Order: sequence, then structure tokens, then C-alpha cells
Amino acid sequence: MISSETLTYIIAIGFGLMGLLHFIFPRIMMKYSIEADLLNADVAVKMSGALLIAASIMLFTDKYWDYAFYGLSGFLLVSSIIMHRFWVKNTGVEQLSELLHFVKNLILAALLWYLKDRLKRP
Repeated sequence: MISSETLTYIIAIGFGLMGLLHFIFPRIMMKYSIEADLLNADVAVKMSGALLIAASIMLFTDKYWDYAFYGLSGFLLVSSIIMHRFWVKNTGVEQLSELLHFVKNLILAALLWYLKDRLKRP
């Protein structure tokens, strides 16, 4: 059985890595953001990467624990609606791919919200 502390660290490292990828591969992220019709893709990529990294760091502390979970859950909900618009895609493959990401983000957001009060703080 995995401990609460280990699960928290896995979550923190996973979201932190996703945040770093926004800065390591900004052109790819911006291309995806432009395809989603974001007004300022460069700023959106940097801000979302920073949010993911900041929330990841917060999970390692006790002080901002709740804010980290709220931030990640909110980010996942908003990014599902803004970035993974399966209903506007032209091909079945694109629709399915975006639908999978959309549902995955909703499930992750719900899971984080659930785990917030059940995991032990570091």
C-alpha cells in the first residue's frame, strides 16, 4: 500500500514536471494554445506552467496545501473547457483525442478535490 505522503509527492512531482514541460517545449505548447484560439498563447503557456510548478511546490509545504489542490483542480477544469474542445474538431481521431484529454482532466480534478482532505500533509 502506498502511503499518503508518497502519493502526495508523486502528485507534486507529476504536476511539477508538467509545468516544467511548458518551459522546456514552449513552441509546442504555444502551437497547441494557438490552435485552441487563446488570445495570447505565449503568456498563457508561461502562466499555466508557472501555476503548475507553484502548486507542485506548495504540495511539499503545509502552509499552502489547500491552495495547491484548489489551484490544480481549477486549472484542470478550466483547461478542459478551453484547451480540449472536442466538439469543434473536424475528424473523429481529433475529437476522440480531445475528448479523452477532456475527461481525463475532469477525473483528475475530481480526484484531487477528493484527496485534499484525505491525504496527510507533509
